[in-house]
Amino acid sequence: MEQATQQPTQNERDPLRRFGPALLVALALLLLLPGNNTLPLIDRDEPRFARATQEMIERGEWAVPLFNSDPAMDNEARWRAVAAGASAESAGYRFDKPILIYWLMRPCYALLGANEFAARLPSVICSALLVWLTFHIGARWFSATAGFAAGFGLLTCLQMLIHGRLAVADMPMVLCVLAAHFALFELLREESPRGRRRWFWLFYGALGVGFLAKGPVAVVTPAVTLLVHRFVFWRQPLPWRRLRLEWGIPLVLAIIAAWGIPALVRTHGLFWRIGIGEHIVARGHESFQGHGSWAPHYYLVSALVSLFPWIAFAGDGVRAVRRGWNERNAFLLSWAVGAYVLFTCYLTKLPHYVLPAFPALLLMLGQAFESGAAPTRWTKLWFWLVNALLLLAGSAVLAVALGEQFEPAFSGLRWVLFGAAGVVFSLMLLGLLWRAGRRLASALPLIGLIIGTTVISAGLRQITPATQLQPLFQQLPRDTKCGCLDFGEPSLTFYAARPWESVVDANALAAFLAKPGPRVVICQERELRLGDYIKRLRGKPVKPWGGSDLLQQLAVLDASGCQRRDVQGFNSARGSWVWLRVYYRL
Repeated sequence: MEQATQQPTQNERDPLRRFGPALLVALALLLLLPGNNTLPLIDRDEPRFARATQEMIERGEWAVPLFNSDPAMDNEARWRAVAAGASAESAGYRFDKPILIYWLMRPCYALLGANEFAARLPSVICSALLVWLTFHIGARWFSATAGFAAGFGLLTCLQMLIHGRLAVADMPMVLCVLAAHFALFELLREESPRGRRRWFWLFYGALGVGFLAKGPVAVVTPAVTLLVHRFVFWRQPLPWRRLRLEWGIPLVLAIIAAWGIPALVRTHGLFWRIGIGEHIVARGHESFQGHGSWAPHYYLVSALVSLFPWIAFAGDGVRAVRRGWNERNAFLLSWAVGAYVLFTCYLTKLPHYVLPAFPALLLMLGQAFESGAAPTRWTKLWFWLVNALLLLAGSAVLAVALGEQFEPAFSGLRWVLFGAAGVVFSLMLLGLLWRAGRRLASALPLIGLIIGTTVISAGLRQITPATQLQPLFQQLPRDTKCGCLDFGEPSLTFYAARPWESVVDANALAAFLAKPGPRVVICQERELRLGDYIKRLRGKPVKPWGGSDLLQQLAVLDASGCQRRDVQGFNSARGSWVWLRVYYRL
């Protein structure tokens, strides 16, 4: 009994336990904030989330996300358009994700304006809270050393360095999933009724808020963990009654209903039918935007990149968990395996889908750094094999950056490649330093990561078409009508701060320009996909995609009264280089 009372006192005197959480939060902000004001909104999701928040603010909307919506249409007009056969997207609805991320962006916009930095700030804050909570779980279940190693590893794996800053819904969801797992385990072990009440509220509150972040995945993942823990890895009776499902399920439903009922009422049930039925359920058995695969090894292979450099320590983590096998490690293993199995069975696959499993993986790995056990021959072999593969990848990127004769318009791509190589080599150095036990020297590769991401951000901004056209967009009158042909990327909607209308061919484009008033149209003349560009580097002849018919039609297009501008750049949504023609009339 005396030892039990002395142990917390010793832990409280541990400098790592006292200052570790604050240090991790500071590192998260230092790594994830730089470059966010220059990095353009990439892919298709970031500009959609960022612009939808802005449109909701402009229209005073709180329940239904809107994107590329006509300001003249009210909610009933949008619903009637969908009821008449129009797609939800063409009517201006955005049903892909629930509401939480838009609510989180609103105060950031109010403080900082509608820009890239403000749009990404909620994800950065959630990432900082994620590593903070990971430390506390590791310190509570194992030790401060294991908790700090887990939090640091989670922060500095490649997938977190990418997704931890993006203006999407993933980081709030992952934070809620982590909190739910923490509370679930403690709720089942807590003997005190008062303590169980605290874990009860955290568990079901995290499930409800997690649903608002990204839908059912935040609820299903802990449920799968619990089943795998009970029937596969621990196989011991659990005090199920402590879950108090008769009170917990209504609490989760009440949190969801606070937003869900107004959203369903305002959309006449469309949000459930499309948002849940198509964007969540259908993706489980249908490929979405070409991201479909039944391959059971998909996430195991992608882990070599997503979890780099810490995937190189996987052998050490397995040894540490086997030596310290207990109920906590059984729960962590159930959490990680359950999440990987769940998303492997889901047909639509992307590397970041398994982010909810990352805290569990790093909490298991953190114990290896705590034990300090000497690596075996096999764990050394795995470590050097992983680093050799990434060394080859980083060297190939650097060789292209140094050796390719880039045309002037491609010059920004050179800096992107330099930055990417710098990130890979910095992560390699970080892993090598931790393998050698020189963890205080981590400052050097961390500085390299900051410089690398900043260089990537600046390079991408230079070659992104929407940011190149942003000065033109700012000159346009507010009543300018915008159209696009073969290039309807969502980034245009954010940077122009106006809705865009797609035209189907050159004749429709001519009719669009013939209408009175200020106009701007963007036509994609040619496109060179990344795979074709690699073939060109290898000396193979490659012809950029683009119909000569379109060029001939544009050659005779009546654009009298319009000015013309030619732009080329990198389309991150498709991983391609595009040549654009812009006509505008002020």
